[in-house]
Amino acid sequence: MTEETQDELVLDQHETTEAERREGLVAQMRADLSAESPAVIEQALRHRLADIGMTLDDAEIARLAAEICGTAPTD
Repeated sequence: MTEETQDELVLDQHETTEAERREGLVAQMRADLSAESPAVIEQALRHRLADIGMTLDDAEIARLAAEICGTAPTD
């Protein structure tokens, strides 16, 4: 009987784009923190972005925080 082994991280087995990673992060943050203030969400975003090695500029982080807590302006 042949046993298959996992030789790499599960996340490393699937290629994802930066946009897909950002969308996944935003979805998770929305589920976890949507009731928080933009300032709390920005801080959590910065921490999580650092954890996954992704960088975004301050304006994008502020925009995402507003989107997550539902205070983003509508067009």
